Amino acid sequence: MNTVFLILLLVAAVVAANALFTKFNVIPAAFVQIAAGLILSLFPIYKNFHLEPEVFLLVIISMLMFNDGQHTSLGRLTRSFGTTFSLAVELSVVSIVIVGFLTHLLIPSLSLALAFALGSIITPTDAVAVSSITNKVMVPTEVMNTLENESLFNDASGIVAMNLAIAAAVTGKFSVWHGLGDFFFVFFGGIVVGAILGAIIVQIRIRLINNRVDMPSVIVPFTLLTPFVVYLSAEALGVSGILAVVVTGLFHGVQQNKLRLTTSSLQIVMSSTWNIISTILNGIVFVLLGLSLPSVIASLRSRGTSSVAILIGVGILLYVVMTVLRYLWTRFDLARIRAWDKHDKNSNSIVLALSGVHGTITLAMAFSLPFTLNGRPFTYRTDMIFIASVVIITSLLVPTVILPLMLPKQVSKVSEVAIADAKGSMVTHAIQLIKTKYGNTAAASQVINILDGQRTVDGKLNKNKLDKLFEGCFNAEQLAIDKNLADGKITSQYADLYMNVAQRTMMHYQQNGFQKFKFVFKFRIGQRLSLSEDARRKRKEFKKMKPNGMSKEELIRRNRSMWTKMRSVEEIPYSNVIDYLNKNTTEDNAKEVSVARRAYDERHRRLSGQGESMQDEQNELLIEAFQQEYNFIQNQVARKVFDRELGNALYEQISTDQLVYLQSVNDD
Repeated sequence: MNTVFLILLLVAAVVAANALFTKFNVIPAAFVQIAAGLILSLFPIYKNFHLEPEVFLLVIISMLMFNDGQHTSLGRLTRSFGTTFSLAVELSVVSIVIVGFLTHLLIPSLSLALAFALGSIITPTDAVAVSSITNKVMVPTEVMNTLENESLFNDASGIVAMNLAIAAAVTGKFSVWHGLGDFFFVFFGGIVVGAILGAIIVQIRIRLINNRVDMPSVIVPFTLLTPFVVYLSAEALGVSGILAVVVTGLFHGVQQNKLRLTTSSLQIVMSSTWNIISTILNGIVFVLLGLSLPSVIASLRSRGTSSVAILIGVGILLYVVMTVLRYLWTRFDLARIRAWDKHDKNSNSIVLALSGVHGTITLAMAFSLPFTLNGRPFTYRTDMIFIASVVIITSLLVPTVILPLMLPKQVSKVSEVAIADAKGSMVTHAIQLIKTKYGNTAAASQVINILDGQRTVDGKLNKNKLDKLFEGCFNAEQLAIDKNLADGKITSQYADLYMNVAQRTMMHYQQNGFQKFKFVFKFRIGQRLSLSEDARRKRKEFKKMKPNGMSKEELIRRNRSMWTKMRSVEEIPYSNVIDYLNKNTTEDNAKEVSVARRAYDERHRRLSGQGESMQDEQNELLIEAFQQEYNFIQNQVARKVFDRELGNALYEQISTDQLVYLQSVNDD
């Protein structure tokens, strides 16, 4: 239970850091998460906290790698296979060997095998970390594509190499040729196993879909379990579980067209689930870095202050060496990148070298180092984690400072303000057409309410505006009831009963005691004082009607008859309310009108009992409304009121809204 509580605190720290980053995104999210971890380290409960190394490989790395795989374009990866293989395998092996020998030279007490293990840990790059530090600059597209493809496989290269190096450290035997042979066996064996298991799992999932067993409660857990099953199966066969997971993810990406033959709710749930999980797992790793740094530094300082300074210097030097290697590898065309223009090769090589950011995978691999070797405490585990941490932080800091000086700022072609304004005009156009064509019907009001939700609005509700709207709605109901009563369409008893319902609606939305008192005095006491003697007598007679002496069946029949009549009584006041809201809707009070509309629509559904019967009509109107929005954008683009980029941004948002709204309506 204690471990569960500690993990929940880690998740809470990630959530808090992400929330803070959305408001203050001046620095990369990784730094905010590290800071959250440093704060957690002050809690005594985390004094001796650690997760088992196997947890990082199985739970964190396998999940992240599977998610990366299923979102990677196999076509793009195939076209650039030579470049990807050169960077992810050849450059990785060269970097591991050079870093290993250099580390062993700088720290002779660290065995060559462990030095190679350290090289394996700090070699992988992290495309997600790159995105977090380059979100304000324009990284060339071909460079970003190369980084994404590289990070997908050099993670696996590093993990395979690290496992082989640790095995060599345990046995005390290491042969370069034998090590390379094992490397390629484990590497390509993982690819083969991943391809086989990926094909099987995808076929099972497609069969479930074809047999209509595609509800989120089945498919989502099935997909979440996939990386665990594949990883454990591959490791049991002695090949790379991580590579097997990556390839299985790629198979899921290739089969997306078939896998999309599911309900829209499943697609939304699946996408949202993976986004949340990957964000949380990435964040947890950086929070753990901040959480672990104080204890790691304290452990190193116990051996002397010079130990910390030396390891910082080693970490920075290794980062510089790897960065220079990356630059030379691409600058002299060892990576065989055909997509790059010759004139941009030097600048692209510098950007790609600096963008070799080390993040989640490097840190997770460092934490996955065993606590013991050959039955004895792993003395250099802390040193290796600290060096990896220095490399990560340095690789985040350097491009954060340098890349903005080299690259143009990221300027959105379409500003958020422009999208909000255009979307407001689009929604207003669609609402106006629905009002004109379908009037004050309940289905039209529901659709208008949904369309109102498309607006981009900020801030809180204006209570004064909301109070005025509800008071206006109440007055509209009162006028309708008084007119029906004067025309003899309803009796005073039913008028009184309906206005009691209207008063409860009004009272529910009053904000404070003074407003409620004001309302009671104005609409209850004031009304009673203005009633005629005959009206007062009839009201008293109606209230004295009690079910004394009535059987249960008679009472049920009386209530049914009464509420059947109430349904007909409610039609005209409800129409008046919707008409009032339609006429008094402006850009400034859209939020408040939406709240009032929802309140009266919900009450109308309860009183009328038409919730299910008008569902089809509502769906048809909603489809028509979205089509009107598409037409509006097309017309504005044709007239050059909107540019093409703004039009495309709006098209994308409408598509998402249509998918979400129609599905939510159908699931109600």
